[in-house]
Amino acid sequence: MIKKLSLLLLSLLFLQGAEALYAQGSLSSPSAGSLGFRLDGGVQYAVGAGQAKGPTAVQPMGGVGVFYYISPRFRAGLDYNYSRMIRETSNGTLSKLPDGGVAGDVYRDQKTHFHSLSATGEYNLLAEGPVSLYAGAGVGAIIAAGKVYTLGVKNEIKPGGAGNSIQITGHNESHSFVSPFIPVSFTLEYEFLPQVAVCFEAGYRFVIAGKNEFSPNGQAFGLLGLRFNL
Repeated sequence: MIKKLSLLLLSLLFLQGAEALYAQGSLSSPSAGSLGFRLDGGVQYAVGAGQAKGPTAVQPMGGVGVFYYISPRFRAGLDYNYSRMIRETSNGTLSKLPDGGVAGDVYRDQKTHFHSLSATGEYNLLAEGPVSLYAGAGVGAIIAAGKVYTLGVKNEIKPGGAGNSIQITGHNESHSFVSPFIPVSFTLEYEFLPQVAVCFEAGYRFVIAGKNEFSPNGQAFGLLGLRFNL
């Protein structure tokens, strides 16, 4: 109990000290023409990837970025993010063969690496202070590559039951694609040291998947990271 109260007291003193530094000018709003960079890590959901109707399992995600302040409240940036999707799907519906029996793919193991590049513009919705809330939008593209292992079955039934056969097949194939997307995001930042802010970003990518069956239709993500103003 004493340790918890001590940690709470230290946290309050730290926040009060940060506020005091900001009031004295040690923590200041970024000036027009200044640069910065960011480091992020978090999780992502891919919606509709690999013939899936719902969201996939959670995926780890990490990224870096640079940005330029056009004004103290508006900045433009370039971002790179990486994530990896591992998805297993099964199919319980097989196609009927003309002469009797069924055939089709029953299992798929998909592994895909996503490299995402985007250019965004962000506007701070809050007044000058240590806390900022940026709303952002832009354009980007997913450059993806991976492999898919598929297991299939074929059960042929002959008239009279003579010559019935069951075949099990498996094949491994590579896939790659490039899908453009439109990202939207909200980023909450708290500047706790001069030129350094901790931030939480939540957003969604509207992916233009085209005809590629492995491309997601959308990506929802949440990131926790640091922003450094130079």
